[in-house]
Amino acid sequence: MKQITENINNLVSLWNLGGKLAGQLFANQDYSMSVVKQSEWPNKLWFHRKPDQPLMDEIQEQWKLNNISIAIWDNPFNKAEDLLTSNGFELKNELTGMSVSLKSKFRTSDNLDLVRVNNLEQAVIWSDLFLKAFGYQITVSTIINTMHMVNYFIAHSKEKQVGTAVLYQDNLNVIGIHSMGIIPEQRRKGYAKELLHHVLSIAEKKGATLATLQASEMGKGLYLKTGFKEDFKLKNFIKSNI
Repeated sequence: MKQITENINNLVSLWNLGGKLAGQLFANQDYSMSVVKQSEWPNKLWFHRKPDQPLMDEIQEQWKLNNISIAIWDNPFNKAEDLLTSNGFELKNELTGMSVSLKSKFRTSDNLDLVRVNNLEQAVIWSDLFLKAFGYQITVSTIINTMHMVNYFIAHSKEKQVGTAVLYQDNLNVIGIHSMGIIPEQRRKGYAKELLHHVLSIAEKKGATLATLQASEMGKGLYLKTGFKEDFKLKNFIKSNI
């Protein structure tokens, strides 16, 4: 079960980083919350212990939870669905935590190139592509403030920009794949598989031995075919009556 811990640690570390460098990060012994104004990421709250009604009352009294999603996953102290729904939260989405051991080389094609974002112009392009691919926004300022620690990639095919990807290495052995998507007009052309192989190849070159991600139902099949294993479920809840 070590890969589950590594996956969650990578994800939570990225949420922490986003709030710390680009917005606001609050943390105590019970929960953490990472928020970036005028952005839709990370804007997450997650628990450090099994939540109860007094804790939910405290959170809702202290914070306005507009556009904040509460993340829970398969963990004994995070099984909080009934508590969240009884407090007016509803399921926003459900993702599958997955991982693959980086033992074999992944083939990459010349049909796709990845360019790492390192300036304002590229950050604007990445933010626009991400919005098209995922339907919500990560602001340019968030990218600029975090790009020295987070690898943002723009995927190109010849002269066309086709998608985005993020690699975040929170320790030497583990690298998380995030925000990997193809814009709608370039889908069903094989770019998703090529992009995945490119980021896995980069992960190998960075010395990581484990790659992690959180997959939507639409993307899960590709990851399974590439050797990823399903490890856990991640559920995000939002306040339904705001």
